[in-house]
Amino acid sequence: MNFLKQYGSFLILVLPLLTSCQTNPHNVNVALPKTMPETKTTVFAQAITDMGTMSSIYSDVPLHIMANEVIDNTGTSVATSGEIPKDITAMVKSTLNAFGGNILFIPYDPNFMANTINTGYTDFSRKIIPNIVVDGGITEFDRGLETKGDSTDIGADGTVKGNQLGLEFEDSNKGSLARVTLDFNLIDFQTFAGIPQMQAINSIQLHKATKKDSIGFTILSSTFGAQGTVKRVQGRHAAVRLLVQLSMLQVVGKYQQIPYWKLLPGSVRDVNLLNRVVDDYYSLPTNLRTARLQMFLALNGYPVSVTGVQDQRTLDAKQQLKLKYKLDSDSNDARIFITAYENVPITRENKYQSKKLHRQFQQVAQSGSIVTFNSVTKSRPKTVKRPETETFTGTINVQTDKQEYRIGEKMNVSFSVDKPMYVRLAVISSDGSVATLFPNPFQNDNYCSPGVNYQIPPLNSTQFSLDISEPKGVDKIRAIGSVAPITSGQVSYSPSGELNKSKIKSAIITAGTEISIQ
Repeated sequence: MNFLKQYGSFLILVLPLLTSCQTNPHNVNVALPKTMPETKTTVFAQAITDMGTMSSIYSDVPLHIMANEVIDNTGTSVATSGEIPKDITAMVKSTLNAFGGNILFIPYDPNFMANTINTGYTDFSRKIIPNIVVDGGITEFDRGLETKGDSTDIGADGTVKGNQLGLEFEDSNKGSLARVTLDFNLIDFQTFAGIPQMQAINSIQLHKATKKDSIGFTILSSTFGAQGTVKRVQGRHAAVRLLVQLSMLQVVGKYQQIPYWKLLPGSVRDVNLLNRVVDDYYSLPTNLRTARLQMFLALNGYPVSVTGVQDQRTLDAKQQLKLKYKLDSDSNDARIFITAYENVPITRENKYQSKKLHRQFQQVAQSGSIVTFNSVTKSRPKTVKRPETETFTGTINVQTDKQEYRIGEKMNVSFSVDKPMYVRLAVISSDGSVATLFPNPFQNDNYCSPGVNYQIPPLNSTQFSLDISEPKGVDKIRAIGSVAPITSGQVSYSPSGELNKSKIKSAIITAGTEISIQ
């Protein structure tokens, strides 16, 4: 009774509201706000568009990418009645398809393919095979990590004119903290093996203020370091979309060796990616290193041509770049190259200029262009191509640890070269199927030097092994050495192990051995 007296005045104010609840709902006229449809955009929308442009600038090789089903692996999407999405595959696909440029999304829907066949369509010869597959999922959802703030709760019950009456009132000002984590990896479509260091593990902390209709978020990622970014987003599902977009920017940027961190304000450089870029630069012959450097100097606006020769324009451009970015006067070409690589302007002009520069680089790689200068008449450089019948002399020595194997045993392959060259190794099974042994996802640098005993897999490696499997018979191991890089698409073998040289333009040497599978 004393309790009712204390809050009596409050009850008097509330009673008319309770009485109004008896109004016939058919007579209630509710004014609904009118809103026009709007395009869904996020803070990463421009970065996604720019990634497509960068893919055309930094590489002339199209990337065909597919996505596996990406779902909530924690099970909490059901337990929490949809606080986080159960399936984010559509978000991943939309992001990949939004890149454009040299990045082509390849959807895969078995049901659609089966239904297409049922209509009588069977010509799949023009269908594009993906290079890589995105695989991943939601791996963590920690809700209610922290709740803080003040609240006032009032409750009352009693009888008014014979009617039982209840009342609850809550006034809160709370902030809660939850975290969602996504893991993504890239898989080689041909080998179904994971590609090392091609992953993104990102978390997003969600700061929910109960008096607000928005959620603040902080992204915790190797891209942003410990500092992170704080923004606002409408709901947890929208926050997960941001995390998907960030992750796709990372994994595609890593695979294509694109400095994706330039697209994300406040992010840090990817040191592992930069190390791979430097390693690839050093793996090139001297003339291709120069050509590679000239490409990026030209993309930075310096008037150089891709010739593979350190001409005066190249020397001047290097000096100007060192002054612009305050590099040490004794900085080597690799340091200059990385600086030029990171600072390419992301423009449509560079997108179209890069096509010409990539063609010039391939010309140097395939024909070994030699540039001469006439210092008297200052005529334009003349490109002299080496004859297509030029021969390449050298030796590759290929060995296996045994000549006979049983099903289930492990094989080790080793080889050495007597001069610098690009090397590719393949095994032709007794049934005619072909598999590439080298390079592989764990040994992707195939520019080999003399004096080194290369082993597949590397000595004491725990990353992968070569396991002997069916069918039984004689398998052929074949090696190709060349002065210029050769892609897997240029190499094909007959079931007997004979090399088809029709697609190979540069001079090569070959070697091989055979093993018996019992």
